[in-house]
Amino acid sequence: MRMKITTPSRLHFGLIDFNGALGRIDGGAGVAINSPRNVLSVRDSDSFKVNSPEPELIEGIAKKICNNLGKPLPNFEVTVEEEIHKHAGFGSKTQISLALAYAICQQYGITYTSIEELARLVSRGGTSGIGVRAFDRGGFILDCGHSYGPGKEKTSCLPSSASNAKLAPLVMRCDVPEHWRFVLVTPLYDEGSHGKSEVDIFKSSFPIRAAQVDRICRIVLMQMVPGILEQDIETFGKAINGIQSIGFKNIEVKIKSPLVPNMLTIMDNAGSYGSGMSSFGPTVFGLTDSDRKAEEIQKTVCDYLSDLDIECQSWITEPNNSGVLISSSEKQKNVIKGTALS
Repeated sequence: MRMKITTPSRLHFGLIDFNGALGRIDGGAGVAINSPRNVLSVRDSDSFKVNSPEPELIEGIAKKICNNLGKPLPNFEVTVEEEIHKHAGFGSKTQISLALAYAICQQYGITYTSIEELARLVSRGGTSGIGVRAFDRGGFILDCGHSYGPGKEKTSCLPSSASNAKLAPLVMRCDVPEHWRFVLVTPLYDEGSHGKSEVDIFKSSFPIRAAQVDRICRIVLMQMVPGILEQDIETFGKAINGIQSIGFKNIEVKIKSPLVPNMLTIMDNAGSYGSGMSSFGPTVFGLTDSDRKAEEIQKTVCDYLSDLDIECQSWITEPNNSGVLISSSEKQKNVIKGTALS
């Protein structure tokens, strides 16, 4: 076997319902983007080998997948050519886990016909399904969370890393205009919350007041959805801005205060149609409609961080409207569409 797997990353705009009074929690919206990305090369070998700056991470994920399949580690060599920055708000573990799961299933001739099955194999999507859906087909993604309460799918509010819930139902998925640009800036002073700290934040913040959830739902339905469907970048950007200061997203942003709120303000003043922090950050993103505008926003924010002696990574990226790309010497295809996994 010889293949190359290229995954997108995702921007997570925020969880929708962190209250649960209507019998559901979670729900989320976000987009898939081309950069940063994972690029994994896989080829046959006499044993399981990893070429990566963090081989123990790849091997640990592969072992869990194989344990779930009841199989030994496969005889192939994995080379990580490009890697999404960890704990920065891009959903890196979901992307690398799904990529490895696909490769391992291919090696053992195991057919998965849906993204839901692949997500269950790697225990991802238990809170937000945005990263899993981004891997599948890319684009703008909206899901409606999980049933909540005694005897329901979820009885507590936990992040995906600590949840056994299945992938949330997909409400809508559509392409993002190809000329839209996302300016990404990741301050390197800190990581996004993860592991126990993430679980603790979820537990201590739940439930959010119902009035805030009501407001988020209105913004998503009456601004974000029509904004993307009508390719109205101004309305879509207002929706992104609107959910930064309410609900669970406001809690996430405040954890990074004052730096992240200042960066969002700077992006908006520099011409972004909307700006936000992806997931727990610390990556912030701004939305615009040309490379020239994107470069201006990028320079302004990076100059601000430089004045504070804070190192950063920065990208200008297009949306990804196709999802993961699998290529080999014989063929190149997007997977998990119909019979693509067969």
